[in-house]
Amino acid sequence: MFDAGQLQPAYVLHCRPFRDTSLIVDTWCMYSGRQTLMAKGARKARGKQPAKRSLLQPFQPLQLSFGGRGEMRLLHNLEAAGVPLSLQGEALYSGMYINELVLRLLPIADPYPELFAYYQAGLSELQNLADIEPVLRGFESRMLMELGYHVDLTYDLLSKTPVKAEALYQFTPLQGVSELLVTPPAGVVSISGAILLELQSGNQLSPQARKVSKYMARANLQSLLGDRP
Repeated sequence: MFDAGQLQPAYVLHCRPFRDTSLIVDTWCMYSGRQTLMAKGARKARGKQPAKRSLLQPFQPLQLSFGGRGEMRLLHNLEAAGVPLSLQGEALYSGMYINELVLRLLPIADPYPELFAYYQAGLSELQNLADIEPVLRGFESRMLMELGYHVDLTYDLLSKTPVKAEALYQFTPLQGVSELLVTPPAGVVSISGAILLELQSGNQLSPQARKVSKYMARANLQSLLGDRP
């Protein structure tokens, strides 16, 4: 088990003021998982040292350690682990969206080191790539897999037979697809088998496949989030 008193890679997901000089910081740590930390005096400069709040910002790579017990731990040591990522416009909103997924879906204190590394790489891609849709879909898919949800789009959920390119299918969030044997009722989205096979191919996706990928990802996440705001 990792000793939280040692420095480890981390990112800030969200922070809010507490009393006059402190912050409550929602963090994601590589080996300790998601943690809520009290950063005492973080809003106050000490001598020539700037306030810690300058480091406690989203998309700033950090090394930190913490201690204590209970739901809120105490931040001990804090260091920058690189320059802050410069996310602008749509990339910034996308990074905030990914942070929100982590904050709302990952359980407290459960480490997901591989997903954390994927997150780091994804933030770098948001900064450097013009096309951000694959980054978002990739992270959504990886998060669902890490949480235990792997949806196989190459087999029919009910018949257990391979998906046929010429058939139409209905998607059930977090479960899979089943062939539509009759005209679907109003409100039911039909997806061609060819698109489903394209999504599983690993190749660059067509515009239609991208739309379907986004629809399924959001449906999966909505099933997990439920009515939570």
